[in-house]
Amino acid sequence: MDWQIKMNQAVNYIEANLAGEIQLETAAKFAFCSVWDFQRMFSFVAHTTLGEYIRSRKLTLAAADIQNSDEKIIDIALKYGYESSAAFSRAFSRQFGIAPSQARSEGALLSPYPQITFHKTQTEGNGFMSTKSDMQAYSERGYYVKENAPVYHTPDMEKTSKWFRDVLGWYGGVVVESAGQYGCVFDYPGELIVSGLTPFRGIHLFAGEPSKGVIGFIHVQGLEQFREFVLVNGWNQITEIEPQHWGANECQVTTIDGSVLRFFENIG
Repeated sequence: MDWQIKMNQAVNYIEANLAGEIQLETAAKFAFCSVWDFQRMFSFVAHTTLGEYIRSRKLTLAAADIQNSDEKIIDIALKYGYESSAAFSRAFSRQFGIAPSQARSEGALLSPYPQITFHKTQTEGNGFMSTKSDMQAYSERGYYVKENAPVYHTPDMEKTSKWFRDVLGWYGGVVVESAGQYGCVFDYPGELIVSGLTPFRGIHLFAGEPSKGVIGFIHVQGLEQFREFVLVNGWNQITEIEPQHWGANECQVTTIDGSVLRFFENIG
C-alpha cells in the first residue's frame, strides 16, 4: 500500500473523530507505524504538529457550527473538547481574530483550516523518487527546510542533483525540454504534495557557469541536525554554526560546483 494512502487513512480517522475522542494509537495503526513515528512524519510533511493540526481542524468545525446552527456556543465548545467557554474563546480568537460570539452575530468571513490530503503524482523520467525508503529516510533526516526558492547554475545537472541527494538528503530531477535543460531539487521527495500546505522549498537548476558566491539563503528547522547530517555524509565543506546579530544561527555549505548555500535557523 502506498505511503500516501496510509497517511490519508490515518487523517480520515482523525477527521471522523474531531467531535469525539481521538486515539493516536488507532491513527498510527492506519499509517502502519508507531505513534511516535506517525507524529514525527506528520510534523515533517505537514510543517505543523499533529496536535496543532487537530486543534485547528476542531476550531474550523466549531466555527462552522457557530455560524450555521442555533446550538449554544458553550455546547459547541464542549463538543470539541474545551472544558470552559473562556478557554474556547481564547483559542477561537487566536485562530480567527474574533470572539465566537462576534463570529455568530456579525456573520464574519472566517478562513477555515483545510483537511490535509496527501497526493502522489507520477511523471515518468523526471528522476524524482517516491519509494517507501525515501519517505523513511526523509522522516529520519532530522531537519527540514521552511522557505527557499533560489536559482542555481551548473555545468552538469545530473552530477549536481546527485550531490544534493547524497550530501543534503534532497531529491532532484532533470527535465530535458526544447529550450534546453531545466531541473529542480527539493528538500522533500518530489512526488509528495500536501494540499494547500506544501510551499515551494526547492532550488531551480539551470545549465550554465556556476556562481562561486552565495546563491541561496535557506531557512531551516534543525540547523544542528542539518550540519551533523552533512558531515556524516562525508562532506566537510561546511562552516561551524555561528550566531548572527539579527537573531539567528547560521552555517554555510560550499557545493560541488563551488557555490555557497547559507542555512539559518531563527533563535528563540
